[in-house]
Amino acid sequence: MSILLRRFQNEWASWLAVAFIALLPFHRLAEIPLSTFALALAVLARSAEQRRMIRSSATFILPLFLCYWIPVVLSSVDSMDPQRSWIHSIAALRYLAAALAMAVLLATPSARERVLRWTAYLLLFWALDAFVQLHSGSDLFGIAMNPDRLNALFIKKYQFFGPTLAMLSPLVLEHARRQWPSWAWALSFALILGAVMISGMRSGWLLMAIVLGTYLVLMMKRENRELRRTIFAIPALVLIVIAVSYYSSPLFQERLNVTRAFTMGSEMSLDKSSMERISIFNTALKMYRAHPVNGVGVRAFPVAYLKYAEPDDVLMRKSGGKSGATHAHNIVLEVMSDTGTIGLTGLLLAIFFLWRRRANTTPSERHDAFPFALAVFLVLFPFNSHFAIYGTYTSSLIWFLVGLWASALRKPPGKSR
Repeated sequence: MSILLRRFQNEWASWLAVAFIALLPFHRLAEIPLSTFALALAVLARSAEQRRMIRSSATFILPLFLCYWIPVVLSSVDSMDPQRSWIHSIAALRYLAAALAMAVLLATPSARERVLRWTAYLLLFWALDAFVQLHSGSDLFGIAMNPDRLNALFIKKYQFFGPTLAMLSPLVLEHARRQWPSWAWALSFALILGAVMISGMRSGWLLMAIVLGTYLVLMMKRENRELRRTIFAIPALVLIVIAVSYYSSPLFQERLNVTRAFTMGSEMSLDKSSMERISIFNTALKMYRAHPVNGVGVRAFPVAYLKYAEPDDVLMRKSGGKSGATHAHNIVLEVMSDTGTIGLTGLLLAIFFLWRRRANTTPSERHDAFPFALAVFLVLFPFNSHFAIYGTYTSSLIWFLVGLWASALRKPPGKSR
């Protein structure tokens, strides 16, 4: 019994992190492990050694959080939906607490390796489950496929499955690169890629292209010479996966045909290929021009949309004038419309901080942090369509990954080991 208790004491934080990812498909249940991490910070702060670790981690996490949080608070001052904005501003403090606690609790390499290993198994299961659902109509748990998108375990959040799997794919592929033979890495990549393709979400396709390009570059490094053996197999695997996905998934065929409309060049075809988001983008820009300093208010986009949308806006027309878009569908436009120039400045400062901070990290720290840093980059890649960046799902995912990223940075800048 004492052995089990000691093991639980050493491993509970790793399992809590894995639980966060496992619960992402189920409404807001992922808030439970995230909030547990946030509450754990108060307990950790009772120890002098852990307070030192918290202060060390804060040199990375706190500047990033302030770049996010200060614009959010300032946007709430004259928000078009003040109640929702202030609730988000106050509730966002849990992200800071959770990320700091994760940086301390997952600071050992064994803890992070455990998170990567079991996350890899979990995400590969998601991918396999998606193929089962595609070919039988229901997944391994009897969850029926959504008529609009392949959803796997994401019952009501059907549109989140493909992009989420793509965003988190570096955790699978990096564990495979470090621990598994090269053929297993190639097989894992093919399985994840196929599941993202058949999900029918083009934002996920773009992210997988970025992941593929990243690993093709990594294969050129000397330490990846074993993985380099797969370099000629990868193009073949990609073509096979795309062909199989096209012929087996009507969703993939439909999205590919819609994407082809982009090549026609007309405004109508562009709107069709962007899934009618051109009007959303234009309305977001109108909000920014009307509120250039601090935006319409974080999470106030739905209210502002009713005021700033054109009379013939397609979304307003479909709803009979009762509702429009809930967010801007692009991180840069959402930051501009919700938090204005202050928010955009915060975003640029965060990028500058990360660029400067990289110079103060060792190669081993960069190696350990790589899958989490790449996952954050994929979530925030600006030239893509996004879920609501200030929404609970995406915000929680970002700060969870930042907490893992910070856990790999084992010393404050400018200090020796």
